[in-house]
Amino acid sequence: MKLLKRLLIGLAVLLVLLLVIPVVVLSLIDLNDYKDKIQNLTKTQTGRDLSITGDLNVSYFPWVGISLGELALANAEGFGSEPFAKIDSANVKVELLPLLRKTVNVKTVELSGLSVDLQRAADGTTNWDDLANREPATTSTTTDDTTTEVEGDPAAIAALAVGGVEITNANVSWKDATTETEALLSDFNLKTGAIELAKPFDLTTDFNVNSAGIDADVTGEGAITIDLENQRYTVAGFNLNTNAKGDALPAGAVELTFATDIVADLAAQAITADAISLNVLGVTLNGEANVTQLDTEPTVVASLKSDAFSPAELMTKLGLDAPVTADETVLQSAGMSLSLDATPAAASLSNLTITLDDTTFSGNASLPDLAAATPPVRFDFAVDAIDLDRYLPPTADGEDAADNEGAAPAADTSGDTAGDSGGDTPIDLPLDMIRQLDIQGVFAVGSLKVMNLLTTDINIPLNASNGVVKLDDVSANLYDGGINTTLSLDATGDVPGFGVNAALTKVESDPLLTDLRQTGSPLTGNANFNAAITTAGASVNAIKAGLNGTFDAAFKDGSINGINIGYQIRKAKALFQGQSLSEEQKQIKTDFSSLSMSGTFTNGVLTSDDLDMRSPLLRLSGAGTVDLPQEYLDYTPSIKITGSAEGQGGKDLDELAGVQLDVPLRGKFSELSADFSGVLLGGLKDNLLGNAKARAKAEADKLKAEAKEKLEAERAKAEEKARAELEAKQEELTEKANEAVDKAKDELKGKLKGLLK
Repeated sequence: MKLLKRLLIGLAVLLVLLLVIPVVVLSLIDLNDYKDKIQNLTKTQTGRDLSITGDLNVSYFPWVGISLGELALANAEGFGSEPFAKIDSANVKVELLPLLRKTVNVKTVELSGLSVDLQRAADGTTNWDDLANREPATTSTTTDDTTTEVEGDPAAIAALAVGGVEITNANVSWKDATTETEALLSDFNLKTGAIELAKPFDLTTDFNVNSAGIDADVTGEGAITIDLENQRYTVAGFNLNTNAKGDALPAGAVELTFATDIVADLAAQAITADAISLNVLGVTLNGEANVTQLDTEPTVVASLKSDAFSPAELMTKLGLDAPVTADETVLQSAGMSLSLDATPAAASLSNLTITLDDTTFSGNASLPDLAAATPPVRFDFAVDAIDLDRYLPPTADGEDAADNEGAAPAADTSGDTAGDSGGDTPIDLPLDMIRQLDIQGVFAVGSLKVMNLLTTDINIPLNASNGVVKLDDVSANLYDGGINTTLSLDATGDVPGFGVNAALTKVESDPLLTDLRQTGSPLTGNANFNAAITTAGASVNAIKAGLNGTFDAAFKDGSINGINIGYQIRKAKALFQGQSLSEEQKQIKTDFSSLSMSGTFTNGVLTSDDLDMRSPLLRLSGAGTVDLPQEYLDYTPSIKITGSAEGQGGKDLDELAGVQLDVPLRGKFSELSADFSGVLLGGLKDNLLGNAKARAKAEADKLKAEAKEKLEAERAKAEEKARAELEAKQEELTEKANEAVDKAKDELKGKLKGLLK
């Protein structure tokens, strides 16, 4: 027993000597004497100067620790003279004896006045590249005759206990010459409670961020658990509050709060964020997110949902004026929810639902190849029903469509009309971007009301690939009929090309135009329309000049309302005759059994020669051209009166039956649009006047011809009489002459006989 006692005493003395002697020896060493060596070693290892201006103080037992005064690490070459990093003071102490058991007990770690200067040069290099690219320290481990080099120290920590970490007055600046942006994180403070492995500890922080004219004060808190053995790290009850100000912010200020619970399970290569809550500008978003396969192909699965909010109030908080709408009850309620699934290779958005008042937008979208230079897009979106008129500006008091009927349009002062001033409006399309698009999707609308027109079952397929964008086979139901249209944009060449193939079938024009105008319809009838037109150009004028194609339109069993062509013909006739005509009419419309027209576009000029309207009273035809580049109309409708019809023209048109009235319409669009009805009536009047003059001239010519014929007949008769009398006289004279000759002959014979005797 005495031997054992002595042995234990000896071991204790030896242990004391082993612990005390180094402490005594080290206590006799002043680390400040090694500043130059430390600085030279730093220069050798990093290539940078280390400046130690404060004292280095060391403690040994029972806490091994070091206190640092001010020190600074120089910046990388070419990044200025300011230090890359510096501190005012630091203090860390570790309990000595527990280290022998691989247990780390640390007093509060204190760091004050840390400043870090981070920069990126115009060529993309940073002022920490030289530090990050240095070879890390490695340790060799040998197992079963196999040697492996691993980074860092493989020694495991059996336990860790830290009295706390306290960082005060830290600052980090950032300058990026590639984007010419700057940011400053200042007055950073962080404080934790006592830290122990696998046990939660509190953390609080506050700091200021200033960038791009935005100044934000940020505070945060949470409970952190570090479980090194199980590689599991959690942040519970994390809350981040931001109060930002600046001219770049809506209304000059924004408050933001963010909260979540995070679990990082590195053994399972997964991170989970639950109870995510983001509140900004009065809008609250809630959700959750999970990230798996961290070490191979990280996969994110997340969901997000907003609480109901008022878009009008949000606009006000954004510093925007909420639009004045026809319906004051709109823009009061909105919401959103979605699910996200993403990997480095692809991403998809599903279960997307957006509500606005009583309208619901839903659908799915995906980016199947994120590695592509321009990722392809696939989507399937739908809207149940929306009345856009509710969101348009209200009509002024007392103003409606009828008030503006017949009003002259405002003068065009834009200077963009080639026919008026030679100006043009360029259309700059991003052709390079369009050529890279790969989009396939469908947008459907159950019902849409806009400008009082109601359309249902709208289906809009979109396909963009190889430089061609197509809305292929767009369809909708419209006023007992349907629409089927294909629109295309071809960006494969230097100049964009456009195409439209449209078909409108069996649409009732009366209710359509009535809803559109909110007053009487100018046209009734069952309408059909077809067009196949192409063009190309990078400006408005070029597109007009490049129009080529055909169209045709037809109406059946309808009427032209607001004008009784028969009455107008009667009125023009009365004016020509200097008479007056009562304004009373039984019918202010022109009925027709059919109305059709077709035409051909050639380099922007429309040619049509088959206008055909058939009614009980008249036939309407027409031919001419419409020059869109020059904005000039040269068209002549022809009205042929076929008979009279009660209420359409009256019996006094019987005398005009068979008469054809040509009404030339020639002039600039601006001239014609100012008073088209006046031009039409003027043409009718001029035509009637011209026809009357032609009739009078024809009658006069007839009378002249008859008089001439009578005169010629009388002249011929007189000439015949004179000729007869002359002939009779000639015969009489001839007889007398003959008698005289005979008498002279007889006398001559008598004298000759007398001479011969």
